[in-house]
Amino acid sequence: MAPRPGLVMAGFLALLLILIYVCRLDAVQHSPKIQVYSRHPAENGKPNFLNCYVSGFHPPEIEIDLLKNGKEMKAEQTDLSFSKDWTFYLLVHTEFTPNEQDEFSCRVKHVTLSEPQIVKWDRDN
Repeated sequence: MAPRPGLVMAGFLALLLILIYVCRLDAVQHSPKIQVYSRHPAENGKPNFLNCYVSGFHPPEIEIDLLKNGKEMKAEQTDLSFSKDWTFYLLVHTEFTPNEQDEFSCRVKHVTLSEPQIVKWDRDN
């Protein structure tokens, strides 16, 4: 039994609409939201963990660095994950010891940003 032309056309249109939707998802870009915080309240000379949580970005290609006085720190990164709205999020973290002299920050490079965005760690937040 040969397929009916109307069903073939409906199937083709449905496939075309799905392809258009998927391609549109990739074309939408979202800038990252950056949050820098310590795991525990900051105490000078007491070891802690510095976190940079970057969320709400698309496409998924992103570069995240933790900085101490403007120089890259060795850090670990979680696996890339996505939210219900198909934007992505990551956590980059490292051990550090706060003090009064050093400045800690997070630098993010993403296609939606005209230049790298740097967010300083605020020990009071």
